[in-house]
Amino acid sequence: MPRTSLLAAALAVSVCLANASAVSAASSSPTRISMGATHASMSAEPSLLQRPQTLVTSKQKAVIKIRTLLTTFFTDQQLSKILDKLAEDIYANKPFKESFATLITPNILTASQAANLANLGLPLTKALAVLSRRFEPYYLSISKKILAMKSSGRTKADCFDQVYVMAAGYLIKVRIKPVLTDIKSSLTSKEWQTVRTRGAALFLWSGYGL
Repeated sequence: MPRTSLLAAALAVSVCLANASAVSAASSSPTRISMGATHASMSAEPSLLQRPQTLVTSKQKAVIKIRTLLTTFFTDQQLSKILDKLAEDIYANKPFKESFATLITPNILTASQAANLANLGLPLTKALAVLSRRFEPYYLSISKKILAMKSSGRTKADCFDQVYVMAAGYLIKVRIKPVLTDIKSSLTSKEWQTVRTRGAALFLWSGYGL
């Protein structure tokens, strides 16, 4: 074969090899990018999983604090209704004594709960008197804040949320213990035994050494 033919054949082979190499590089490159993207996606997954799935509302925080620090007598749903009633009363600028007297309505209690409260009799009346006296100043403080919010044009939802926030803020151990101690002091020895036995879930006495 003439030298020119050999040279032409060699050049043709070289071109073919070069083209094949380019095609191979092009086809492998997306794979590397895809793998890199997959790795980045996998790396991002744990941080996504660590994000909180749901937010705890102000009212839920108040319910949790009531059940943790004050009473387990009521269910979460009942406490939610009581807090809504409190917020509604404060928003409507209802006097404290009127609100306090109707805060826990019979229709939200079960028959068993109503019977337990009725069995407490006079000791419960004395306990409620202490609670009323102790809570009134804070009720008035919340009312002042809510009325100011209403005057500034804040929405009803904002005002309700602020009630829940302030109610939760009120519920701390150093504030609750003197109230429960005051209730105990207002009772005779026999009345205290009745409350301590029949109303064990009504207030978390043992959490305060009572």
